[in-house]
Amino acid sequence: MRMKVGDTVRFLNEKGEGIVKEFISSIKARVEISKGIEIDVPIKDLVAIPAFSLENLRVIHKDSTVKQKPAPIISKSHAKDEMFVDLHIDKLMEDHYGLTNTEKLDIQAKYFRKKLEMAINGHFTKVVFIHGVGNGVLRQTIRDLLKTYEGIEYSDASYQKFGAGATEVRIVSRNKSRGSI
Repeated sequence: MRMKVGDTVRFLNEKGEGIVKEFISSIKARVEISKGIEIDVPIKDLVAIPAFSLENLRVIHKDSTVKQKPAPIISKSHAKDEMFVDLHIDKLMEDHYGLTNTEKLDIQAKYFRKKLEMAINGHFTKVVFIHGVGNGVLRQTIRDLLKTYEGIEYSDASYQKFGAGATEVRIVSRNKSRGSI
């Protein structure tokens, strides 16, 4: 994903995010981190955050008379226990050193989607995605993508087993994503 002026970005080595105001050179960007406060940051230390659209979201009030279709029930005889997926870039590809941080994140996000779809179609009930601690960009990207799925619940995975760097996804129904991914 190519960065452009106006994009929201997260910092790889710091907490926080901002909006790209201008490109100072081919390697530096000026980022507004707060109203009127701008800093110059190396482009390699930024990751663009994809825009999230609420256009296709349908809101139904609790008191609405519209009946919702009940979620399909998983047939327990076909359900498998759990799957573990390591999303560290060095586990996904050998030669990743020439890639930008944005390219690495794109590869990890695509692999995440592929494995989640595989788990849904393969009748798994639980998937643990190991993303590591870092600065939270991959973790947040995963959680943003999970919000686009129905029938999915997620939380931090067991701290005792995985530390703070994993997300546990429970597949409670077999519906596909809410929108296109």
